[in-house]
Amino acid sequence: MQRPPLAARVRVSPTSAIHLRSALCALCACGLSACTSGPVPADSTTGSAASSVTGRAVDPVGVVPTDLAIEVRVAPGQGIATRAKVEERPARFVLLADGSLHGETDRLPPDGVRPARVRRLAREQMADLWSVLTAAGFSEAARADTRGNVRLTEPRAGEILATLEVHANGERFAFVRTYRVDDDREAALRRVIRAMAALAWASDEALAESSELPTRYDAGSDPYARFAPVAGGEKR
Repeated sequence: MQRPPLAARVRVSPTSAIHLRSALCALCACGLSACTSGPVPADSTTGSAASSVTGRAVDPVGVVPTDLAIEVRVAPGQGIATRAKVEERPARFVLLADGSLHGETDRLPPDGVRPARVRRLAREQMADLWSVLTAAGFSEAARADTRGNVRLTEPRAGEILATLEVHANGERFAFVRTYRVDDDREAALRRVIRAMAALAWASDEALAESSELPTRYDAGSDPYARFAPVAGGEKR
């Protein structure tokens, strides 16, 4: 006996057919709405397209100039005794565009020699430092004190000379400021110096107070002492 086709064996009630037709119409309408809505605007009130998809905030590192380089110098003048604050002691910090941070305090290398390399900063850390510069007003060339060589400036007696050189967005500019011990002048530049010092692991303790002397052990007499020349030119 030949069996009837599948369509003939499936019975659909009129009510079920109406519900199925309504569901198909709703599905088609949703598909057309998604196609015509377009991409999510980047500046919408709900955040960027990336943040709406991933649920995370947009990475702010993109605002940091790719050629960002910073150099800070602190030079106390004559008559200033050894101070505890890092922004009042001889110091030099250099940040290169690749994130390499060089820095030394108290015992500085001669001019023309870069300080020792301390660490390499992540892009997020460079973004934080750039935010500090921007908030302090040192990120724009229009506000710079000079474009010349700040290394030719000498501190006056009783004052502390602090220079900040910035290279960003293809421009090089510098700031030259002076202040006295424990005064309220140049608080913004003091914050920048302390921010770079913290990244370079420099503290408010002078080098003589923070340095650790090596432990020396007595290994006995010198085994080669008997070969040393004595008076008269003869060996022992």
